[in-house]
Amino acid sequence: MTRIFDALRKVQGRPAPEAARPVPTPVPPLPPQRVSPARALEPDRTARLRQSVVRVHAMAPLPEDVLREMTTLRVSLEAALLDHVPRVIMFVSSQGGEGTTAIASQFAFTVAQDRRLRVLIVDAHARRPAFDRAHGPDGSLAHPIAAGAAGGGESVDVLPLAAEHRDSAMIAPGVARDVVAALGPAYDWVLFDGPPVLESPDAATLAAIADGTVIVVHAGRTKRPVLARTVDLLRKTGARPLGTVLNRRRLEIPEFIYRRI
Repeated sequence: MTRIFDALRKVQGRPAPEAARPVPTPVPPLPPQRVSPARALEPDRTARLRQSVVRVHAMAPLPEDVLREMTTLRVSLEAALLDHVPRVIMFVSSQGGEGTTAIASQFAFTVAQDRRLRVLIVDAHARRPAFDRAHGPDGSLAHPIAAGAAGGGESVDVLPLAAEHRDSAMIAPGVARDVVAALGPAYDWVLFDGPPVLESPDAATLAAIADGTVIVVHAGRTKRPVLARTVDLLRKTGARPLGTVLNRRRLEIPEFIYRRI
């Protein structure tokens, strides 16, 4: 018994062992989405897609605040998709009329200010094509790409895919994958101007083929439950929402004061 008591005293006199500190587990980056070699397209299909692409030139400079916001968005997307070449982004909204086409176009021309980068916009809203097949005498699209694009001679390419699927009122995910497979290697950015998620059955499945999705939100119109439903549908189909863009925001006080707050 004496030996047992002596052993207990020795144990009690020792300092308690330090608890192990939790080590944060780093979140591994998503691997870049690559087009499977088995999905190589037939040469004639690839050629038809390339022939449908139209070069659109800038017509007017973007306002400084828009240019600044689009540059911030570009930095955020580049940080989220470091290893993706090309970067395939789907621009969508919850409902129609929230300004998806304008935001996608403004972003495209902002990126195009870097002459080293090649940008393609894919019109993927089959129910309401933003870009018409008809071309002007100078080779530009009949429908203006955006109200106010970045000046300085920038240009982007546009694929009016929606006009080809106007009758079916939807675009299959396989068609979008074909576009990425055929045209993606020639560009640094492939931007899909997608349909509203809550109004178009093909919107969420189309978003799943992109590296990431940007949701355009109409300030003062889109309700929080509506936006939450949109994000939920996108995630259920495997899409990756990267963030939102607040469109048509109204400032109650001068903007320079907001920047100082």
